Amino acid sequence: MEIKLVTYIIPIYNVSDYIVKSVRSLLEQSYSNIEYIFINDCSSDDSEIKLRRTIEEFPERCDNIKIITNKQNLGSATSRNIGLDTAQGEYVMFADSDDWIFMDYVESMVRQIDSGNYDIVYCDYFESYNNHDIRISQAYGQDNIECIRAMLGRGMHGSTCNKIYRRSFLLASKQRFIDGADLFEDVSWNIRLFSCTKQISYLSQAFYHYVQYNNNSIIKSMSSTEKKRNRALQRIENVRVACDYLLSLGFSAHLGREINEWKLMAKNDLIDEKDRSSLQSWIEIFPEADSAIISCNKITWNYKLLLLSLHYKRIWLYNLQRTIMRKLR
Repeated sequence: MEIKLVTYIIPIYNVSDYIVKSVRSLLEQSYSNIEYIFINDCSSDDSEIKLRRTIEEFPERCDNIKIITNKQNLGSATSRNIGLDTAQGEYVMFADSDDWIFMDYVESMVRQIDSGNYDIVYCDYFESYNNHDIRISQAYGQDNIECIRAMLGRGMHGSTCNKIYRRSFLLASKQRFIDGADLFEDVSWNIRLFSCTKQISYLSQAFYHYVQYNNNSIIKSMSSTEKKRNRALQRIENVRVACDYLLSLGFSAHLGREINEWKLMAKNDLIDEKDRSSLQSWIEIFPEADSAIISCNKITWNYKLLLLSLHYKRIWLYNLQRTIMRKLR
């Protein structure tokens, strides 16, 4: 029986403390025919040195490993696009270089995607902490609308890392990660992909360990007001692209409320009490999403009152409410 080629795409950026365990778990896979594409996104630590040393432990894999080094930091979205442009496999998988996987992950996912000529297979995963793991169920079925609904509501993990994709489907869909927009880039991409196919399968097993204790990860390293605003705008761009695509395909009839709630949650990230201009930005971005303020169950009534003040462009009232709420704490 033919052992089909799987391409594994792994962007790398400053993961020196985690990369050895991650790479070993990738190279120890029971599935034999894997093309590995590591993209070093201009790391400033010794991640690539450790990567190369770890690869030497697996001489049988060396011929199928490519290491691409970006000359400047391009971000995770562009690095993943580089991986996709390089990929030769019939199937494509992704990993973050601080996470790790069980030995039978690739084999199990290939078996599942082959079983029904699927375009996408997704599975459960683990959130891994220092001293324990939590298994996260992803039992959202095979209906693409319900899967998208779950991703919009943050129930279904929008990550690329607990999924396998048929590469011919990826090429036909013409969907790319949004260059320069590195927050929610995977969710945006997956929502667009799920909208393009009904050939979806769920595997009720967990193989992928999504590490929660890397304090250097992009999301956990945000600090300054400028950085937070930049990241919020990147998220908003990914949300905009995904929502525009859904609306262009007529998904508003099924997902209109969820789309507006997703937009609302994205633009709420802009609000920064240290940056008064962020309130004006909130008013101007996704004004149609304000219709979801009352119905959205992800925000408290106190916060809804604040957002309604912004919706009616009463920034002075927003600030007054904020002051009163602080005093009542």
